[in-house]
Amino acid sequence: MNKISLDFETYSECDIKSAGAWAYAKDPTTRVLCMAYAEGEEAPKLWLPNQPIPNFLRQPNNYEIHAWNSFFEWVIWTHVLKLPTPPISQWHDTASLASAMALPRALGMCGAVLGLPDDQLKSKRGYFLIQKLSKPDKRNNDKALLQEMYDYCLQDVITERAIAKKLYKLNSTERNVWVLDQKINIRGIHVDKPKVKKAIKIYTEAQNALTDKLIKMTNLENPNSQKQFLGWLLDQGVLIDNIQKATLKGLLEAPDNHGVHEAIKLKLSLAKTAPKKYKSIKDRILKGDSLHGNIMYHGASTGRWASTGVNLQNIARPTVDPELCIDLIEKNDMEAFKKADVDVIEALSSSIRGMLIPREGKKFIVGDYASIEARALAWLAGQEDKLDIFRTHGKIYEHTASRIFRKPVEEITKDERFLGKIAELACGYGGGAGAFNVMAENYGVDISHAQAEKMKQEWRKTNKAIVQFWYDIEQGAKDAIWEKKKTSVRNIQFVVKNRFLWCRLPSGRLLAYYKPMCNTRNLLCYKTPQTEETPELMFLYNPLDYETKQKFLDEAEKANAEPYVFKAINISFSGNDSKTRKWCKQETYGGKLVENITQAVARDVMAESMLLLEEEGYEIVLTVHDEIISETKHGNVEQFKRIMEQQPTWAKTMPIEVEAYEATRYRK
Repeated sequence: MNKISLDFETYSECDIKSAGAWAYAKDPTTRVLCMAYAEGEEAPKLWLPNQPIPNFLRQPNNYEIHAWNSFFEWVIWTHVLKLPTPPISQWHDTASLASAMALPRALGMCGAVLGLPDDQLKSKRGYFLIQKLSKPDKRNNDKALLQEMYDYCLQDVITERAIAKKLYKLNSTERNVWVLDQKINIRGIHVDKPKVKKAIKIYTEAQNALTDKLIKMTNLENPNSQKQFLGWLLDQGVLIDNIQKATLKGLLEAPDNHGVHEAIKLKLSLAKTAPKKYKSIKDRILKGDSLHGNIMYHGASTGRWASTGVNLQNIARPTVDPELCIDLIEKNDMEAFKKADVDVIEALSSSIRGMLIPREGKKFIVGDYASIEARALAWLAGQEDKLDIFRTHGKIYEHTASRIFRKPVEEITKDERFLGKIAELACGYGGGAGAFNVMAENYGVDISHAQAEKMKQEWRKTNKAIVQFWYDIEQGAKDAIWEKKKTSVRNIQFVVKNRFLWCRLPSGRLLAYYKPMCNTRNLLCYKTPQTEETPELMFLYNPLDYETKQKFLDEAEKANAEPYVFKAINISFSGNDSKTRKWCKQETYGGKLVENITQAVARDVMAESMLLLEEEGYEIVLTVHDEIISETKHGNVEQFKRIMEQQPTWAKTMPIEVEAYEATRYRK
């Protein structure tokens, strides 16, 4: 089959950032400015809409189509050119190959990271040209600029093809997963459009009412301005340097000496992001009723999916009965919320999931893996007592609490169980007392550092196989980097090849770490009687950082501990920072590597289930974390659950449990 490398440049009055690629392509103002394409290894050619149509556009079934972020090329080909498109199985996305190797998903950045020569790098004029020619502008017919755009389009094909030569192909299973990912994005998930419109109207009214109330309370011209509201707080004697959510919530926990609590509560309500998703949904469905292109293959370095557009991976959990909220939205009356004694903003946040509905004549069947990460971690590490728990009653939080508090499971209280849950979530990947405290705080539990330290130590004592797994995985990675040899830790393998540290998972899929290094570092640490086995470490990135050093020494003194210097070897690699999204040097360690591996294994279990479900006729329309949402006419919950619980051939001893339900609206 012939290979075509392809890139479109387009013009539209539609904003692709807010509307998404699908709605953008469906907009009547969207048109193709040019197309660059290359057959095989031939030099790229340029096609303009007033020219004869190239052969591959007329007879697409004879070609493999390669592109960077190919979903965009697919929708433009299908909805703008309106020509028959080749089957999804014949499309290949180079950006997905790059992300599977933990390389940047941006074409220009990826080329630079891989060290392409200058003549193969993406043109830096792209952003300027797109602003001038791809959006409404009086100069969009400038011939000189158009020629630059044509050259820019040709160069993108050159860059994409050069990058593709440096990347590995997906194995057969992953190739099938990627194809399924594209089918899900094309299929889309249906939206209750009338209720979305009503929700937006109600939200606008509620937002205006809250803003008016805050204006009266503060006498500010624009209380939504960060600068103005911060200034008002300072005028009230509240000395803070930002109005981030965590900072404002912290003020609510302090005495209301200045009478600002009510204003802060209003500000926090206005800042809630969940209701704003309604506008994002509306922008993306436009004249249609479905969200398309909403999941990203290998969106995380572990292979997990990420959301694009409307972030459906991050929807606030309902705080109010969702069915009640949907009924109140349907009434489209602010008074109805007052009569029901339901906060409007909370109701809107609690209803977002319910806006996703199956198409007429169909139903949702949803399956959610129960504690899949904890199960995968116990299986990987060989923590047999936990595996036995998962294979029997499954009460892992009670079991953990029983070990920590040294009492029978049946005597564990509700509060103790909750602490057992926090311990499982906070400690599984090497988290210390600090991580325990943060997790507890997120769940509204107030415990001392000493209590957190004690529970952490008890967890580690009763999970020795997992703790040992952290250290063994870290050593295995270090040995592979230092000694340039293949290493194995249980069913995980490491090897360094072609500038990557490769981690082979039980499924056969690879995790990648680019340009791995081992570095030595002096660590300032301390050991206390309570932390004899696992001392607390404080990393000093700058030994001359007096403030940081002094803070650590003060903490050591409080713990009645003697500080000392420890020479350690740490692992670093180049990658995308998960918070800043910038390409930079990063560090990792045993617990973090284990977290990556565990999440990747959980993802692989889910991916294989998705392929099996599709074979059985369950059309998947969305994935959210460990959930699979399918749309079907005739399927049943029991069969769906049974398929999801089927153990992969590479994980026959992993205990898997799924909670499933049938519904006419998506819920959690």
